[in-house]
Amino acid sequence: MPSKFNLVGKVNKIKTDDAPEEELEEEREAKKKNKDAKKKMFIFMGGIVGVLCLILLILFISSLFIKKTYSYEQIEEIIKNASISYFKDHPDLLPQMDGGIVEIEVNNLVSAEKMKPLSEYTKEGLSCTGRTLVEKAGDEYFYTPYLDCGETFATTELYKKVEEKVVNSGYGLYKINDDYVFRGENVDNYVELDQGLWRIVKITSSNKIMLIKELGVGNSLAWDNRYNNDTKYPSGINTYSASRVKEYIEKLYTNPEEKLNEIMLSANDKAKIVSFNLCVGKRGINDKDNTGSIECSSQFNNQKVGLLTASEYINASIDASCQSLADLSCQNYNYLKEKYSWWLLTADKNNTSKVYRVNESGKVELSNAIAFAYVRPVVYLNNKVLYKSGNGTKEKPYKLK
Repeated sequence: MPSKFNLVGKVNKIKTDDAPEEELEEEREAKKKNKDAKKKMFIFMGGIVGVLCLILLILFISSLFIKKTYSYEQIEEIIKNASISYFKDHPDLLPQMDGGIVEIEVNNLVSAEKMKPLSEYTKEGLSCTGRTLVEKAGDEYFYTPYLDCGETFATTELYKKVEEKVVNSGYGLYKINDDYVFRGENVDNYVELDQGLWRIVKITSSNKIMLIKELGVGNSLAWDNRYNNDTKYPSGINTYSASRVKEYIEKLYTNPEEKLNEIMLSANDKAKIVSFNLCVGKRGINDKDNTGSIECSSQFNNQKVGLLTASEYINASIDASCQSLADLSCQNYNYLKEKYSWWLLTADKNNTSKVYRVNESGKVELSNAIAFAYVRPVVYLNNKVLYKSGNGTKEKPYKLK
């Protein structure tokens, strides 16, 4: 019996010794398979990297032989920057008088090595010419690049695009004397600047574009609140050049850092603005001359920002019975009407403390200067400002380059 037990014990021992050997073999096999899989994955990834490198190399080599083309707007910017660089080297060639203009052709910029020939920027077979007009405006110079590629593309000033809307009836842009004036209730005269929407009031005979802010800016305030000797009361004095409203809109224009609730114009916007003469002549509420001669009988010169005159508000209505500020019909068919009161530039000629404002229904009121209303600033765009896109609707306003 003991020998039998010994034999069984011996057999059990042999089986116990063989089990780890089989497990080791399986482990070695698994490691080998894992190693082979990693090797295959490495080779696969290396192949992908190799293919990508080959594609990039082919693209690089191809780029050496394929000419890069630019958008028309990019080419205009190239011409402009080349012109700025050129006149930086030749400042004596810049216009010296305010309003003076000089022109430089692209060929001259190419000769001066400020840019490549236009054929290097355009598609094969497209023939273009280019130039830059440089205008002196105060202490600044206004650079306007022009690109002409025939029927394919031509740089267009904004005023030319807007003048395509001229009408003889209904709502739209009317030719009145030497100006083009928007009239009617629903007119497509929206312009988008960096700081919001404005509306075109008119295009002057010199092709400058008059804009008015769509909405009032800043706070509701008095036109003026000084002591008036005639009324023996601080009812305000209706002389614009010394008024509080003038001080306020000038601060809006020059000092946005003073936190006047809104930045009226960005630096980019201001680069497109030109100085103009404000017509500050006073008129009676029943005066019917709306040519602007009453208001322009007195002018406040070289201003960057102002307010709308009485005749400009009247001319925006196409109601035939709107002839004077006393006519209630001036609020009819008039896109300038808003749901709040806002100041006009014009004051009453018969009283030193009365000025005109448009109320929330669009009626023009003769008001004490000390009363409160919002301001809707008016500015003028340079006639060289270029059209970028849009059709003048509120959804697609005109955009500038």
